[in-house]
Formats: sequence, C-alpha cells, structure tokens
Amino acid sequence: MVILLVSNLIFAGCLSSQDDIFEGQEIESEKSFLPFTLIDSNNSTYNSTNFNGMVVVVNFFYTNCPDTCSTVTPDLKILYDDFSNEIGINLTFISITVDPWRDGPNDLSDYMAYFNTSWTYLTTEEFVDGDFSLIEQIWSDFGIGVVLTESDNSTTISGRGHTIYYDIEHTDGIVIIGKDGYQKVRWDENNWNLDGINSDINTLLKEPSSDS
Repeated sequence: MVILLVSNLIFAGCLSSQDDIFEGQEIESEKSFLPFTLIDSNNSTYNSTNFNGMVVVVNFFYTNCPDTCSTVTPDLKILYDDFSNEIGINLTFISITVDPWRDGPNDLSDYMAYFNTSWTYLTTEEFVDGDFSLIEQIWSDFGIGVVLTESDNSTTISGRGHTIYYDIEHTDGIVIIGKDGYQKVRWDENNWNLDGINSDINTLLKEPSSDS
C-alpha cells in the first residue's frame, strides 16, 4: 500500500543563466513558509522565529534512511564546521524529519550522536488521532515530496501512532533561506556540490539583514 503524503515538488528557477547569483538551483519567486513550532532532540519547543534575520540551511531527513541521508549529513557537518564562526549569529542549520512516526526526540538525539553533529534536529510531538497536518504543511511549504510505503501485513503500532514496517521516499537535499526569510536556493542529488553550497551560503551571508 502506497500513501502519497505530499507531491507538490517545487523546483523554481533554472540551473544556468548569466543573471544567476547562485551555484545551485535558484528559487526565483519570493517563496516564504508559514511560521512553525516543532520539538527538538531535547524535547524542547523550537519556533521558526528563532532564525529570523539569519541565513538558514534546511535539510529534510529521517533517522532510518538507508542511503541519501547518511551521505548528506556528513557533508552538512563539513559545511557547519566551515562556518563555525557564523553559527548562531548570522547562520543556522536545521534538519526536519520526514518520518515523524518513528523519529521522536530520543531518536534524533541518537542520530546526532552517531554522526557527531550539533545543529538542531526537529520532529513533531506525538500525534493525536494520526494528525500530521502541521509537519505536512512544512514539507509542502518547502516543496518536499514524501511517499510512505507500508506492508499490508504491518499491524504492530509504534509508540508514535503508526505501524512499524514501512519505507519512505522523499525529496532529498537542502533549501537555503536568506536573511529576509525567503527561500533562495535548492540543492539536491542532481547538482550536489559542497564547494557550490559553500559559495551560496557565503553569497547569502553577504546580503544585508532584513532590518538594515
């Protein structure tokens, strides 16, 4: 059984143009996102207003991911370390799960320890009556497609309100938000390049703050 959760993949912009200022896939329209509140690996509330005025590298992942996530996360750690002097001042990283059924705060904490990372990882609180509309809205706002495939024989329910045996396919990569709060550039497996991402972060860090 396949459940399509989010399918509106948003790939605005083009990869090459004389006017492009980014190395990655530019998101040309002023695309924003609705403010959101999730919980982090410490089971503490995290609000998107925390990064107002900063450049934000937004990654979507899940802790049981068998392939892409385990490659992207170490690359993000390299970038995070490269910009250590900017972290918390002009730049922040966040990783948002696409598997909130399995990924509780403890799972996020274990994942962070395994990859030795220290930026913010986010999930939802435990669901009430299977309601995942909050995090689904976040996926949609960032153009993240999520497809959940589960076995018809999967009847065991986990502590976060879903059957245990299923797989997830999702849009990979990152979205980088500018200081003005708009999504600026996307990187995925088709154009993934650490030097290019580094360049795009530097470009956005040089832009004036939204309140200046």
